[in-house]
Amino acid sequence: MHFMLLSADELLRLVVAILVSYLLALPVGWERKRHSHAYVGLRVFPLVSVSACVYVFLGQQLFTGNQSSEQSDVLQGLMTGIGFIGAGAIIKQARDVHGVATAAAVWTTGAIGASVAYEYYPLAIALSVFNLIILDLSWRLAGRPKGGPENADETAGEE
Repeated sequence: MHFMLLSADELLRLVVAILVSYLLALPVGWERKRHSHAYVGLRVFPLVSVSACVYVFLGQQLFTGNQSSEQSDVLQGLMTGIGFIGAGAIIKQARDVHGVATAAAVWTTGAIGASVAYEYYPLAIALSVFNLIILDLSWRLAGRPKGGPENADETAGEE
């Protein structure tokens, strides 16, 4: 078994990246939990962001060869795995479908974590802000009140 020691700088970079990933995903999870009564929220969104950040960091540490596809393979696997988590947020009952916006927000939250790991902080911040704007604005444009269980996430045919 190969054991790698992280330098103090790398360890600090990882801890800061995890913290930033958490802080950027937390408002999105809070919005989903507070305004849509989604089943995923304050725990899932930050966990997805933090884990995406750590997986990318691991890829950066482990795949340092000359193959340009190594990092893209990490991102492809990450995107696919997060898609499965998001799929679990979608609920179909008869003709109603709920959770599609939450599933999409979970997916973009993974991109927040990956962006932080690659040190694309402006992109991570923009994704977090746009997630919040899109989720909040969609309720306003639809003219629906926030928060009622009858408006759990979306209604059939919207997305």
